[in-house]
Amino acid sequence: MPFSSRLTFRGITQVVFKRLRKKAAQNGIPVGSPSGEAMKDGVTIQWKYDPEAELLEVACVHVPFWIDAGRVHKRLADEIESAVSTSRAA
Repeated sequence: MPFSSRLTFRGITQVVFKRLRKKAAQNGIPVGSPSGEAMKDGVTIQWKYDPEAELLEVACVHVPFWIDAGRVHKRLADEIESAVSTSRAA
């Protein structure tokens, strides 16, 4: 089931992106470059990071029929917004 609604986040500094890469790795999702695609448990995520514009685009592009893509997007948004908030508080 394809699901290609993109989430766009502004103000993603390189420090925040590094934090997000570490979180992703801890969850078994390798983020080795500023743009790419990874799959875990049948869920495929794509991302594109522009460090100069401090812009991150993320999308859940495929899920198995038993997983709600909307919930995946919500979790992605929550994790990214948490990393941004933490960075602003520091």
